[in-house]
Amino acid sequence: MRIISTIIFVVLVAFRVEANELVDIYRTSGVGAMEKRADELLGSVEYWKEAIKDLDTRFGYFEVPVKHLFLVDKSAYRLTFYDYKGGRLTHHGDHRVMLGDAHGDKFVAGDLKTPVGTYRITLRFDAKNKLGQFYGPLAYATNYPNHLDKSLKKTGHSIWIHGFPLNGDRSKDRSEGCVVLQNDVLSAMDKQIQHDNIVVMINEAGLLEADKEDLANVLSLLFKWRWFWKNADLKSYLELYSEDFVRSDGAKRDRFDAAKRQAFKRGKPKKVELSNIEVMPYPNSIGQTLFIVRFRQAYKLKAHVFKRTKELYIRKQNGRFSIVLEH
Repeated sequence: MRIISTIIFVVLVAFRVEANELVDIYRTSGVGAMEKRADELLGSVEYWKEAIKDLDTRFGYFEVPVKHLFLVDKSAYRLTFYDYKGGRLTHHGDHRVMLGDAHGDKFVAGDLKTPVGTYRITLRFDAKNKLGQFYGPLAYATNYPNHLDKSLKKTGHSIWIHGFPLNGDRSKDRSEGCVVLQNDVLSAMDKQIQHDNIVVMINEAGLLEADKEDLANVLSLLFKWRWFWKNADLKSYLELYSEDFVRSDGAKRDRFDAAKRQAFKRGKPKKVELSNIEVMPYPNSIGQTLFIVRFRQAYKLKAHVFKRTKELYIRKQNGRFSIVLEH
């Protein structure tokens, strides 16, 4: 069964790259050699440039069937709603929003600012969840502060996307940091989406778009990361991490390196699989070019199989891409 699945995987890759080369490798050296060559190609920037050239990747690369994008331009007080499906973006409208009372990125609880960054919707609330009338007909909770926010010592919580008070009170013209939509607009949008499949990207000015070559570099790094781990190449694996790297639990580079040395001593994993990959640009107020990579990871070590959702934050600096945070 493993051989069959491997052949199917490699043949799918072959349709995008050097099919004859892979067939020749299979003919002369077998499935193992062909799989190795496919892994090498997946770590190539040129492969990914070709793979994504016809996709609409303005706001990221997504392998899930459908993704909903809420793109907030703080300077214009506007939320733009897109669907991403089959490599294409569908525009569903631009909507006026009310934002935090103070300009700039959120750093401190109670500063009344709307944060800048890329977030997920974690919960949906309505009257069935005893949502207060102040928040309108429904509300979506974001995952602010996310792991990068916490590494930057940002504080605060409960940054939501919600409506206006149901009692008609419009005395406030600013929120306390949330993104507020007209109730009819919010209700109409809610009928079009799955709340657990939304990306919220908030930028200080304009909409942050991703460069295709940058995305190709990030995807190449991700599959090099997988390849080095799969083959227990500790030196090459650690070279993918920045010197100022921090793990989401606060561990700095020295502790992380020591932990990985111990982990790699346990031997090579029998398999490492990545699925549901998402790569998104990350708006920020610290002057860096950042991407958040989110994926489902499964690996088998000896008799144990481990599965989890993983996040990597990747920085482009002086032409080099490296991992600055991992969760």
